[in-house]
Parts: sequence; C-alpha cells; structure tokens
Amino acid sequence: GGSYGGYLSLLIAKIAPWYVDGVIDNSAVVLPFLPSLLGREMNYADLSFFYNYIILHCFIKTYWTRKDPNSLYYFKDENYIIRVILNSSHLILGANVNPNIIYVSYHSIKDLGAPAKDKIELYKCFKQLNLDATLHLIQDEKDIDGKMIKSLEHGMRMTDKALFRKELPLMLEKLKDKKSPMRENSISYPCKNRVFKFRDEGDKFKLEIV
Repeated sequence: GGSYGGYLSLLIAKIAPWYVDGVIDNSAVVLPFLPSLLGREMNYADLSFFYNYIILHCFIKTYWTRKDPNSLYYFKDENYIIRVILNSSHLILGANVNPNIIYVSYHSIKDLGAPAKDKIELYKCFKQLNLDATLHLIQDEKDIDGKMIKSLEHGMRMTDKALFRKELPLMLEKLKDKKSPMRENSISYPCKNRVFKFRDEGDKFKLEIV
C-alpha cells in the first residue's frame, strides 16, 4: 500500500511474518510519527480547514497519553519501540522466522513526510540479512514519467493500481515456485523491560505482553 498503508503492510510482516510472502509499498514510514499517536496532546491536527479568517483544526480521539504515567493508556517507550520497523534486532528475529519475504518499495529522495534516509537504512538491513529487497529511489525530475510517478512529494501521486500493475506480476513470478510458510506460529520481540509476544491460538491472533 501507499504511505500509512505501506507502513501497516510492513508492520504485519513484522508481527506475523509466517503469513506474509511479500510487501509492496509506496513511501511507507518506518519510524512511527508520534504526534499521530498522541494527537491533541502534541497539538497535532489530523486535518485542518482554512476559510476566510477561520481556521478549524480536527483531532482524532485517542486515549494514548504521555502526561500521566499512572494512566492505563500511558504510551510507554516500549509501546513505541514495538511499532518501529527500522529496528535491527527485531528485523533479525523476523528474518529467522521467515527469511523468504520479498520487499519492494518506491520512495522519493525529497519526501518530507517520510524521510528517505530511514527507508535507505531499512533496506540496508534487509540486504545484510540476505532478504530479497528492492528499493526504487526516485531522485529527481527525470524520474517523473507522468504515468506512475507524477511528483517528488510524499507519495509521488502514485496510485496503488499503478504500483501493483507494475510490481505484483513480478513478485508473483518470483513466488510461483516457493512454498508459503503459512502455519500457526509465534514471535517475541524484547522492548526495553517488556516482551511483546504475537501468536496464533486457534482461530485467534493474540498479543501477550510480559
């Protein structure tokens, strides 16, 4: 998927790698944007309207807080760490469970919403783990074709349809002779003093924090 959808795809590959064969993303962030999680507490509006002399800021209701450590919804450091994709120790754990996930990404070097340097570091980690990972870095105006890539801004005005039309057949070709590891399984990620364990249990997918 694109942007946040791409991030969610990477997150699914992290918490349930045995269910994922490949990830195709456009401009996915790999470090969660904290203001999006805390919203009004960080004075971050999810949507703003400007009309004449009126400015209307809209906030999605969130229970997360960093102000009250005693709150059930206190957003601890480990709550952030588990959501991070660019974490070398977590990437190693995921690759040990499923080393056959294929990763493909498109990212503009001039992306201000999701810095390209973080995506570059992620793909360096993928390569070091011998994963099948391809990062298409869009460098400048000469890479704009007007059909798939229409700008250098975040998302490059690229549609999911155009992205999948190009990349999905290539990925399916690579996957045609591979056996999917899809089976009940589990994975645990240490995050500071806590461990997040994701596991199948019957027809449910559960998270246990210890």
